[in-house]
Amino acid sequence: MSTYLLVAVAMFAFAANSILCRLALAEGSIDAGSFTLIRIVSGAITLALLLLLNRSGTKANFPGFKFSLMAGSTLFAYAILFSFAYIQLAAGTGALLLFGAVQLSLLVMHWWQGERFLRLEIIGIGCSVAGFVWLMLPSATRPDLFSAVLMMLSGVSWALFTALGKKVASPSSGITWGFISASAIGLFFTPWLVNDIALTTKGVLLAIASGTVASALGYILWYRVLKNLSLLQASISQLSVPVITLVIGSALLGESLSMHSVLTSSVILGGIALVFLARSLEATKETK
Repeated sequence: MSTYLLVAVAMFAFAANSILCRLALAEGSIDAGSFTLIRIVSGAITLALLLLLNRSGTKANFPGFKFSLMAGSTLFAYAILFSFAYIQLAAGTGALLLFGAVQLSLLVMHWWQGERFLRLEIIGIGCSVAGFVWLMLPSATRPDLFSAVLMMLSGVSWALFTALGKKVASPSSGITWGFISASAIGLFFTPWLVNDIALTTKGVLLAIASGTVASALGYILWYRVLKNLSLLQASISQLSVPVITLVIGSALLGESLSMHSVLTSSVILGGIALVFLARSLEATKETK
């Protein structure tokens, strides 16, 4: 399966996760702490079972305590901060803050590693970011400061979790132990996270679906494909998530697509295509 197709599937998983979170948290079907814990623990169980079934969960594939702790910490921080921030923020505001933090963090890491930006990449970045802001800004409102900080920290945590994925030798083992570590951290902090428990059957099922399918399987695919991406490509490709979320929302939830959404989505996807095309053209020049 090509890298581009794998990236697309991973982005669909991220978009599905966004919708599941919205259905669970925005409608009050479950509290943020319980949702996060169920999501992470169910994901850890799913990945551990898959690792055992593939008979690859051996000591040789263990990514190491340091990696597991770092991956678990960043994953847990992303999930819990996102859940609590999401409750108080409008969808457009939350997306702008989250993806803005992710983009800035990964672009800085890309530059810090000594990577240069090609001219076509800069144009692509400008188009995709401008299109994203154009898409989300109309639904954005002035955010609560504390919730805004939580969402931005969530974005930074996800960026760090993404960067770690480029360093792990075995994506399956790395993501599994990251989830196990995140589960341990979450269970330790349970008394402080679930003071106001609000559980419904719908909320629990949505959290399990988010953990087992959209998170566990989506993230393991993301870790696999990261080996073939630069941090710039990993960063910009994630701007497609709001676009895919709009399409899924229209198809499954009956939400209408406006001309504004179609135009801005086209600008975003065009910018992403330019970023990926830039490296391909550069590689072609070097082989001549």
